[in-house]
Amino acid sequence: MATTTTLNPEAPLHVNALRILGVSATRSSFLNSVTSGLFKAGNTSEVLKNVQQVASKLDNLDIFDEIKVYLNTNPTVSDTVDVMIDLKEKPKGLYKTSIAVGDYEAYTAGSVAVRNIFGGAESANLSFSFGQRTKAKVEASISTPLNASPYSKLEAFVSGSIKDYSFINLYDENEKSAGIRFKGISSYGSHQVTIGMSDRDITAHPKASGTVRAHSSKNQKTFVSHSFVRDTRDSLSLPTTGHYVGMFQEVAGTGTQGEVHYVKQEMSAQYHKSLVGNELQPRENGRLILSTGLKAGLLATVDNDYSVNVSDRFYLGGPLSVRGFKAGGIGPRDGNDALGGNLFWAAGLSLVSSLPGLSHLPVKGHAFVNAGSIIEWNKNVPLADTVQELVKEPRTAAGFGLIFHHDVARVEVNFCVPLKFTSTDLPVPGLQFGLGVNFL
Repeated sequence: MATTTTLNPEAPLHVNALRILGVSATRSSFLNSVTSGLFKAGNTSEVLKNVQQVASKLDNLDIFDEIKVYLNTNPTVSDTVDVMIDLKEKPKGLYKTSIAVGDYEAYTAGSVAVRNIFGGAESANLSFSFGQRTKAKVEASISTPLNASPYSKLEAFVSGSIKDYSFINLYDENEKSAGIRFKGISSYGSHQVTIGMSDRDITAHPKASGTVRAHSSKNQKTFVSHSFVRDTRDSLSLPTTGHYVGMFQEVAGTGTQGEVHYVKQEMSAQYHKSLVGNELQPRENGRLILSTGLKAGLLATVDNDYSVNVSDRFYLGGPLSVRGFKAGGIGPRDGNDALGGNLFWAAGLSLVSSLPGLSHLPVKGHAFVNAGSIIEWNKNVPLADTVQELVKEPRTAAGFGLIFHHDVARVEVNFCVPLKFTSTDLPVPGLQFGLGVNFL
């Protein structure tokens, strides 16, 4: 006859001993730091909670293939358990290739990594990619967890890239960078702080404007940046619920170091909600999803003696931005090139629906309204006048189309109707195609 034992979560219980099996490449001192929280428990509930936390930390270190935890009562010491953790280490070497999608481009990517180099979850990584916009990019990095935590990491890197910006402006940029990064994860989201320097070389295309040609030279940038992301969406390419908040701050130029001096702030937010249907209902019932998005940015020069490089400015418009306009097609222009701005906002609202009889396929229909504005902000102009200029003539567009979605990317085919634009803008009435991940 089977019996059931009910555990009292408040009953006194401590961890008496810990054994770790199956490791050869991982340092004992490192594992002791990871598992030290086990001995802080004082009752049954705390023991179980701490065991789960330690198992989660071991898993997130990404150096173990298998993690098995056993709890055995200790017959000689009352109110205690002995914990045994049986681990299977992952191979040190890792190589992978993939075909991926970024904003406005598809690319091939690969990486070679060596993990757990010194027995403390340190890793060295060499990554590379080749695409339509980012013609080539290579980065080498070495990282180590801080305080034996998988949720905080220090990383040193060097990188180089060749980018083609001709979908907005007619130039290429060759960039070499080096620096250090701190990556941290908290209950609020993920943070990244980067301190670095870069050497950039801009090469204008034959048909580039005078503005782009004036920036066609080498320049150096020293910078400190911080990014924060909180993401509760259930999908990257087609969310049905959840929200996203992203913030980015950068200070370029420290003292007289570098030739680029500015302060930049960007933010983006999304909110998604199922108005009709949910995951618990059959697919044939269909779904109607409300998606909203907001983006804004401010770039201020620190010293009037320094101008802002064309590759640092904001640009607005395009199938991933304000639909119904060419990429970078909102705002003043110089010939074939967009001049962009240093203050902008953009907002979008979409209704996404399953298609009748096709709800089992990765294709949806949607209708949207987008709006936005970009200006050249002057810090000597009163705030009220700046706000008035920013909101008085928003560019707007509406339309409908199809969304083809995958776990890693999204393709949109839209029929767009630009509703409000100026003589310097480049509206795109009719069909517009979009490929990427971060849509407005």
